[in-house]
Amino acid sequence: MAVIGIDLGTTNSLAAYWKEGEVKLIHDENNQVLFPSVVSYVENEGLVVGQQAKIRLLTNSKDTVASFKRFMGTEKKYMLGDSSYSPMELSAMVLERIKRNAEAVLREDVEEAIITVPAYFNDKQRSDTKNAARIAGLHVERLINEPSAAALAYRMNYGERDMSLLVFDFGGGTLDLSYVECFDNIIEIVAVAGDNYLGGDDIDNLIVKYFCEENGLNWDLLQIHEKAELQKKAEDAKQRLETENGAEINFRAGEIEYKVYIDDDILFKICMPLFVKIRKLFIHILKDAGIKASDLDDLIMVGGSSRLSVVRRFLAELMGKEPIVLGETDKVVAMGAGVYSGIRTRNEDIKDILLTDVCPFTLGVECWHKETSMQGYMLPMIERNSTLPSSKCQRLVTLGDYQNEIIVRIYQGEEYYAKDNLFLGEIRIPVVPKPAGQEGIEVYFTYDINGILFVEVVNSQNVRNHILLANQNISKSELERYREEMKQLLIPPIQREENQKILTRLIEHYENSLGEKRTQIGFLIERFTDGLRSNRQHIVKRTIDEVNQRLEQIEKYQNNEEELLFKPLDYEDYDLEDIDE
Repeated sequence: MAVIGIDLGTTNSLAAYWKEGEVKLIHDENNQVLFPSVVSYVENEGLVVGQQAKIRLLTNSKDTVASFKRFMGTEKKYMLGDSSYSPMELSAMVLERIKRNAEAVLREDVEEAIITVPAYFNDKQRSDTKNAARIAGLHVERLINEPSAAALAYRMNYGERDMSLLVFDFGGGTLDLSYVECFDNIIEIVAVAGDNYLGGDDIDNLIVKYFCEENGLNWDLLQIHEKAELQKKAEDAKQRLETENGAEINFRAGEIEYKVYIDDDILFKICMPLFVKIRKLFIHILKDAGIKASDLDDLIMVGGSSRLSVVRRFLAELMGKEPIVLGETDKVVAMGAGVYSGIRTRNEDIKDILLTDVCPFTLGVECWHKETSMQGYMLPMIERNSTLPSSKCQRLVTLGDYQNEIIVRIYQGEEYYAKDNLFLGEIRIPVVPKPAGQEGIEVYFTYDINGILFVEVVNSQNVRNHILLANQNISKSELERYREEMKQLLIPPIQREENQKILTRLIEHYENSLGEKRTQIGFLIERFTDGLRSNRQHIVKRTIDEVNQRLEQIEKYQNNEEELLFKPLDYEDYDLEDIDE
């Protein structure tokens, strides 16, 4: 069975696979690799997907939907024919068609896929993506963030030196920023920021707004087909500016012909409201990562909308360095997903790369202040940009006298008041009735690399209750397996047995040393513990490797010293059994 990588995009979707030492893109029956994420209803035929549906955006816009990825994870419905469909169901149709295309190219069944998602997708959006894949007949063990896939593609093509990158992934409907550190075979996502409602479609809308203002047109008075036509002409003009100095938009409404000319300078001014939003996201991620723009080795641009010269111009002015455009920008994410499909199948001709990710949103529980209990506030358990997998335990106590139950409500988001964040679920657990504050529970949060959140609460009688927040149909045996895996993740690097053994060796050498040598070993102990407490994969690995290397040198030197202290003995001259007696 084959494993493929899929970039499920807002405008277009792509699929790729790893074969014979390289990534190959999957084409459809028309030999096209870009598969439009569009669904349309055709009377007497039913639903059509892809290129055929995209053509109908102009001719039958009422029965055609696109850019539905923007509303993944919401309750939004689209009417096609006599039926309504959710963004998840429409995405499933796109994925099912991609699956069939892949099986035709590979000539074997495809049952598993690696699917990329915007880094800023929340738990509900990620769950809906997995459920869409399940409807399409695809098993998804791993979702990876789109900028992470782009970083993986960059790493495979541009060498293996240590570097820090900022990936700017600007697609049709979403914008993602990821700060990435690359070390040896580790690609570590350190911080993410983004906007799930900011993309190339918004540039089209700004061009349409400019066109209407310049011509005195009232957008609201246009017919549905006229709106669709003007949107298409704005998109075409934007695309022409990728290679041309200017573009003219001609549009007829009724008996009147309207036109407007735009060039890069005009488009730059038109896009200023969008650029202001982008600048705020850059400030956000640089602060979270604890770096300055000058600290970056490279600024990488991916996503179809990053081809625009006005976008590159803005980023160059903002960051003080020219961004790197990775080949065909709209294919880079899919290429990274294809690389990961090769890693997933443990392909012999691909280097084993560890790709880490971070939690895009803070996860926490609702708590109350006894003095001001009008609204519950959000107590962070796992904060945004925590390296995955991540775990934390917190003790909570009763607020009221003699209450017999505690309800743990789980949220995701950055707002102070719990109700303003995304509600994920709740756990109820009994407690012994006592005066307020004298009885409590332990709350354990564990968030794994696949975006699965496991929450367990334990009361003073060791009664346990838990919830697995992945919105999946998981069997009892799978649930128990996840539970055991999560328990292991609760052990931080500093407490793991193999690392405690290293620490014990260091302490023994410290106790047996004096002077400058003792000072140096003391410094090594501090470096070791600080590295492990960082919980950053590449820092942990580098620290362990460095300390092990230093320990080998210390112990080799110590053995040489001991050999010089005594005259070598020939143990064959002695009866060791007599000595023992």
